[in-house]
Amino acid sequence: MVKLEEITEVPNFSSQLENKILYAAHNQDTSITYQSTYTLKYVLEGTKYYHFGGQQVEVSKGQYLILNNDQSICSEAEKGAKGLSFFLSPELINEIYGHHSSTNAPLEFFEQAQTKSNTHLGHWLHQITQLFEQEPITFRQQKDDLFLMLSEAIVQERLYLQDKFNELKIVKHHTQKELYRLISLAKEYLHDCGDEHLTLDTLSKSIGVSKYYLHRLFTKITGRTPLQYLTYIRLEKAKNRLKYSQGTILDIAIDCGFESLSYFSIAFKKHLGVSPSQYRKSARL
Repeated sequence: MVKLEEITEVPNFSSQLENKILYAAHNQDTSITYQSTYTLKYVLEGTKYYHFGGQQVEVSKGQYLILNNDQSICSEAEKGAKGLSFFLSPELINEIYGHHSSTNAPLEFFEQAQTKSNTHLGHWLHQITQLFEQEPITFRQQKDDLFLMLSEAIVQERLYLQDKFNELKIVKHHTQKELYRLISLAKEYLHDCGDEHLTLDTLSKSIGVSKYYLHRLFTKITGRTPLQYLTYIRLEKAKNRLKYSQGTILDIAIDCGFESLSYFSIAFKKHLGVSPSQYRKSARL
């Protein structure tokens, strides 16, 4: 059974070593240090800071961070921050890892803040969060299955990345981590500036690497070119606006970074199989 704990006061624990889901809604500034198993930190509101292994990682709303096993973690949050923590025992992670991989190499995560996107892991985070916030009874009934699905997605995402780096003949974990940091920075930039006019030159300069190297690395790791990924971000934003806003399709297209209504309509239908107006009509039925 997976434990579920919800806290609003300053937490009082020294370790988190079992399979568990922890929801924290901070009603005051908080700082706590504890020993932890593998952990996925997902921030729902505000910003949280994690200190571990001589480094600090800032995780903002909509981002998640996967931490490796057996670490001393100092977690800091400002008043109003909210988040879900998924603590995964080494036994569970190793069992899933052994099922998907024949190697004896230890499973080690990159410990890099990531934006929830169109990955399988991102899908499960969205599903779990939506149930937790909107259907708490259903969430409690299904929490064990959801936890296992998320655990599976965590391991599969790491193995997918490992395969991609192996294809690039990059074997050192430190080098992989640094390159993945560049990919994460590029994704973050595209998410933050998706409604602006962006080029590969602009993106590469913001990251600090050549556009040719960034293009090759980004495409190999994500399966999309940077500009294809940008189009995906814009279309996801447009889908949400078409469903929930009253703006005209032209206004939505421009607000989401498309230069013209015709280009928006072509891109939308190419990726989703229907026109923007058809999507809006069906989404509101």
